[in-house]
Formats: sequence, C-alpha cells, structure tokens
Amino acid sequence: MPDELGNARPRGGLCSIHMLAYSSISEPGTAHSATWPGSAGGTMGIAGNELSPPSEARPANWSRTRGAATSEALCPNLLVRWAFYLSMFAIPFARLYVPGSGDRLGVKRVIQAFIFAAMLSRPRVCLRFVPVVLLWFLAYCAVRIIAGLWLAPEYSAMWWPNTLELLEFLLPWLWLLFNLLAYPKFSYRGLWAFAAGVSFCALLHVLGVGTVEVDNGIDGRSTVFGQNANEIGEIYGAALVALIALGLFRVTTTSLRLLVFPMAGLVAIALAKTGSRTGALLSAIGALILLPQTRAFVPRIRRYVTLLLVAGVFAAVMYQIPTVMQRLAPVESSSITQQEARARMIPVLFDIFLRKPIFGSGPDKYQYELTRRAMPYMAEKQQIISAHNLALWLLVETGLVGFALLAIPLAKALMAAWRARSGPCGLLPLAWLLPMTLAGLTISNPIFASIFWLALAYSLAPHDSMHASPTHLTNELS
Repeated sequence: MPDELGNARPRGGLCSIHMLAYSSISEPGTAHSATWPGSAGGTMGIAGNELSPPSEARPANWSRTRGAATSEALCPNLLVRWAFYLSMFAIPFARLYVPGSGDRLGVKRVIQAFIFAAMLSRPRVCLRFVPVVLLWFLAYCAVRIIAGLWLAPEYSAMWWPNTLELLEFLLPWLWLLFNLLAYPKFSYRGLWAFAAGVSFCALLHVLGVGTVEVDNGIDGRSTVFGQNANEIGEIYGAALVALIALGLFRVTTTSLRLLVFPMAGLVAIALAKTGSRTGALLSAIGALILLPQTRAFVPRIRRYVTLLLVAGVFAAVMYQIPTVMQRLAPVESSSITQQEARARMIPVLFDIFLRKPIFGSGPDKYQYELTRRAMPYMAEKQQIISAHNLALWLLVETGLVGFALLAIPLAKALMAAWRARSGPCGLLPLAWLLPMTLAGLTISNPIFASIFWLALAYSLAPHDSMHASPTHLTNELS
C-alpha cells in the first residue's frame, strides 16, 4: 500500500535492511519540500536523513549532486558484476583447488572473496533487501548447530564443515543473487554465464581433462574436477534445462539460438558419462515443465520444434552412451529393494527417525548405522554413506523441528517459482526447483549443492522489475 507521500511500500517477502530516505523513494535527484514550522516562507530540504533549517543554505546544485550520488550507489559497479557472473560461471568448478593447498585455496575461495568485496563496495545494491526465506534457513542452521553440540558433539568434524559452508558461502550467495537478479538483464545474462561455464566443463569432461573413473562396476562412468558424479550430473541436468529455456526466450537472437544446440549436445554427452540418474531425471522433468506457453517464450510451433530437436539430441546421446540406462535398470526390476541401495536406505532412515522424532538424533550421527544396515559391504571397507533423501535426512538429523524450518521456506520458494512464470524467465525457475524438490523427496539430498541455491534465487527474485530501467527500478524496489 502507498504511504502518506504516495510512494509504494516494499512488497511482502522483502525486508529492508535500513531506513529508506525520502530522496531514494522518489526519483533520484528529486527533493521534497515543506514549510519549516514557525518560519516565514522557510523550507526544509529532506535529503537522505538530514533536515536542513532555513538558516543552512545549500549550494544550488546540491540536490542534483546528492541525487546523482544516490543513483550511483544503487547501481551495480564492475566489481559487483564480476562477482555475479563469475559465481555463475564457476558453479561446476567449485571443488577445484590449487594442488598442495588442501581445501584452503581454490575456485570457491576466489568466488567468496569476490562476493565479499562486492558487498563491501555496493552494500545498498547487494544487501538492500533480505528475502524472508533466508531467515528461515538461518534458523535451520542455528538448530542444526545446537543439535550437533547437544546430541552429536563427537561428530563435529563431520557436521561442522558443511554447516559452515552454508553460513559462509551458500546463504550469502543466495542473498547476493536475490538482490542482483532484480536488475535488468542480470537474470538473462546470468543464465548464459552459467551455461557457458557448464559447457566448458562438459568439453573438458569429454576430452578427459581432470576426469576420474567411478569404480562402481559400470564401464565408462566418470566425474570431473573432484565433484561427486551425482552432483556434477545434477549440474549438467540443470544446465541442459537452462539451455532449452535460453533457446525458447523471445529475447534470444537467432545466432545465439543456433549456439544452444551444440552446447546442449556437449552437456548431454557429459551427463551421460556421469551416469547420474538424478541429473537425467532433472533434465527430462524440467524440459516437460517448459512445454506450456508463457509470455517470455517464442510462439508454440517454434517452441515445440526447439524442444524436439534438443530431445532428439539427448535421446541419441543416451543411446550411444547407455550408462544412465544401465543404472536405471535396477529401478525397473521387481527386486528393487535388494538391488537398489537408495531403496534399502529408506526403511533404515525411517526407523532411526522414529526413535527421536521431535529433535532427531543429531547431525551425521546416523551414518554409521545406515552404512552397516543398508550397505554392509561399504562398512567392511571402512567407508560411510549419507542419506540420499532430503526429507528423511532432515527428519533423522533434526527431527520434525528441523524439517519444518526447511520445509516452510522451500514451500514459499515453490509458490514464488509458480508466480514467476509470467516474468522474463518464464517457467525456468519452476523447471529447476520442482524437479529438485521431487528428487529431494525420493533419491537425492541437494541441500549442499550450489545448483539448488541458484534455483532458489531465481525463484525468489522480484521478477516483475527486471525490465525496468535502473532509475525506475530503484524507485519501485523502494
């Protein structure tokens, strides 16, 4: 609702992190005037948070200079843009570290430094609004830390590093993306940066650079740059959906649309080499979600032709490299509970949850029992496994309390993704987030995957403002 000055208040789902000045609510460079109480014809200029009585004269160009400075402070600078695009490009290289440095110096640390520097250089751009779901995720992190210190202090070496990754990288990155995706063209160009990074990684994967064979009895399955095969497969699947969407957007030029097909073929080959069933399902379900017509997509005939061509490329790749199909064979078998390890995990995890349903058993405390009961051959090798099911993982670790703290913001994000279908990204946010959620309820745990937080950011971003000019956008967001 508008306030007494007729300006729009912040929309629901956004929390302003500072008191907005009247000069930033209106068009930059415009000042409101009012008669100073008790003075004859005097005025008080309301600029920023300063009130100037008539006795304090201002230079003639003071308002214009102050307005220009305010407008500049609300526009992304070069450092902010580099942090945004590099973080998108580097998603598949997150586990790449300098040899001999352990986990201390690598791609992720460089991206963290860029994000931190961008936030310092333009705090009113990068940190201006806080998505409400971010507060829910912070509450979940607090509960996980408390549960770990209370129920599983002896396992702190296992649960603390990934919890710290949430706090120092994934959540700040979500905050940064949420604010920057509201600016014009950031969402579209960010998709191209993400697609370019994944395509480059896929090219290196196909050429055998940085690849590692996965020893699970299936010939040809491999991963790249230290990533888990399923994790990089999910990134490939999400990139394939993004490439399909880029080919469907009205704003995509013909030359770029033609570039989509070789990039999609390259990513599909790399996806097949990982043998990731989750990645294949994400790409298949995501492509189906992109079928309906939206305002951001090309007309129906061109859309169907593009989808059929990409589907043909994907099917041909899967036929030539049948690694994924071989791994899907046990799922089709009637003896799935004996042949499929993830199916054997479900009753074990549910049994552990029933022992302590309210607060759970503590972070990572379940892993030894799960390995011993579901995959005893790995226990003999002194290896442990984690839950490949987000819902059961939450219930086992933090009980119903932690499950609610994560389920509520995820439901809000899904509703936001559905509402975003009329925005410039069309159905892409939903085509990303819905399959990941379904996979999290059945066969995967994407909570520590950067692609999951990217899907959340695109779903939660204020898409109705993306085509506005920076000046008008500043006025609207305020």
